[in-house]
Amino acid sequence: MRYPAYILTTMTGWVNQIISAGAKGLPEERAHKIRTVNSICFITALLSISIGFFFYVYSGNNGILFPAFIEGLIFIGIIFLNKQKKYEAASISVLLAHCLCALYFAAILGKTINISMILVFIFGVSFLVYRKRWQRITGIGAAIFTLIALEINYYYNIVPPLELAEEFQYLLRWVALPCFLLFDALVLGYFVQDIRENKILLNQVSMLIFKTSHEMRNNLASNTILIDLLQSEVKDNPEYEKLKPYVEQLMTINHGMRNIVNNVLNMGEIENGVPSEAHPETFELQGFIQSIIKIQQIKAESRRLSIMLNYDRGLPAYIESDPLQLNIAVTNLISNAVKYGREDTPITVRLNGISNNSFLEIAVTNHCPDIPQEKIKLLFNKFMTAKHNTKIEGSGLGLYIVRSIMDQCNGSYHVTSQNGLTTFIITFPLIASTAPVEVAPVQTTHQLAGLNLSYAEDDLMQNKLLSSLLQSFGCAVTSSIDGLQLIEKLENTTTLPDGIILDDNMAAMNGPETLKFLKADKRFQHIPVIMITGKGGPVEQWLELGAHGVIRKPYDRTTLLQQLSQHLHTQALA
Repeated sequence: MRYPAYILTTMTGWVNQIISAGAKGLPEERAHKIRTVNSICFITALLSISIGFFFYVYSGNNGILFPAFIEGLIFIGIIFLNKQKKYEAASISVLLAHCLCALYFAAILGKTINISMILVFIFGVSFLVYRKRWQRITGIGAAIFTLIALEINYYYNIVPPLELAEEFQYLLRWVALPCFLLFDALVLGYFVQDIRENKILLNQVSMLIFKTSHEMRNNLASNTILIDLLQSEVKDNPEYEKLKPYVEQLMTINHGMRNIVNNVLNMGEIENGVPSEAHPETFELQGFIQSIIKIQQIKAESRRLSIMLNYDRGLPAYIESDPLQLNIAVTNLISNAVKYGREDTPITVRLNGISNNSFLEIAVTNHCPDIPQEKIKLLFNKFMTAKHNTKIEGSGLGLYIVRSIMDQCNGSYHVTSQNGLTTFIITFPLIASTAPVEVAPVQTTHQLAGLNLSYAEDDLMQNKLLSSLLQSFGCAVTSSIDGLQLIEKLENTTTLPDGIILDDNMAAMNGPETLKFLKADKRFQHIPVIMITGKGGPVEQWLELGAHGVIRKPYDRTTLLQQLSQHLHTQALA
């Protein structure tokens, strides 16, 4: 019983060797193409020789046998070309051989079978085997030429067909038809396989990029805390004043990296069809824009650029919008203006209300070479830039993200570039608001002095830095590396903390699980809990679980201080 299995295994090994001829040691994409050519040639040779022999036995007619054997040998020869590493000759030969064989058999068989069906396969091979444009055009041209030659011979009988019995013609027709369909299915199958493999590869690359981006966001959160601690030291110690410019440069670099990471993560959500919901908040518009300019001004000064704000005094002081998305859009526009602006020139950021303040227009203008009109049309596409200097680095994602944000809020975007001035303009609905009724308490560290805080953060660097930051507020801190450890410490302490800070993504027991446990236990449910998350999405999901506040990574000293002051100041004053 082992002999059939042994024979099958041996034959399978031979077939694999034939299909893989010449592919060993090559990059996977190149090897896959060669295996595709070899597979097509092997199947064609096998079918040609088998069908030719079958009809010879049935009819005794050599007119089909010899051409079929010659066809089989031609395709075996193409596999040999690949084995000899003559890849270009093999890829060209597979198409030409099919065209010539189609012409020959169409001529000798006449109207017996519709051999033009094989042309669907030839068209498919032109796109499957070839990657260069001129090769595909040549392949399509060869297929069209073959079709024209077939039709001419069909109507004018330039080459007389073989004389075959009617019964044999029917048999030949019904054997050939499945073969042609097999060839078409073969090409379709390879296309489906390519699409599936490319999709898997794309998903793997996307996952790698997004995981890396999330890790970068964690590191940026650590950098932000560290920079805030440095700024505090410089401010409190005059002898460190000379370090202030360097700390500001670090802050600018960190902010730029954060913007890049946000762009990548936003692009990932867009590409994966994740709807980006707006999370409107009320904030003071002019101060919001000035804070963005302040960060970018440090980078602009390194290129001897200045940033000026022209603010329409008719605009409402407070507006309701999504501050995170607006920050990303405006930052990208100003960052681009700084990156491509001519040195020793001003950059202007202009805010206007249009249509009776129904819309807010933000325009960013810099001095740079005019952008050609053909490029302007493409600037808001993914990975497109208007580089006029190859030394300028850019991912080409910033304007793509700006476009996506404007699309989400029913806004618009456009560019003008002439006479050495380039202006990027975004316009979106303006919703006026009033100052929040509940203004957060004054953000001073003395409010938090003496508070006892517990927190869980599994990133050891962030854990250590968060401890230093909280201690700089005058708080007593107890740290844990996950929710499980935090709960164990709570259950073994006689003095409960005044507040708890939880990272959402931890291994042993994550933030949401820990929050649910705390709010379900009467001993701990009264303790205010603040969540720290690197994820997007609405904060309501955390608030519904019982969180008092949510901080997004990367956060800074001011954000943390504001959240703690808002939710813990009552205990501090008691």
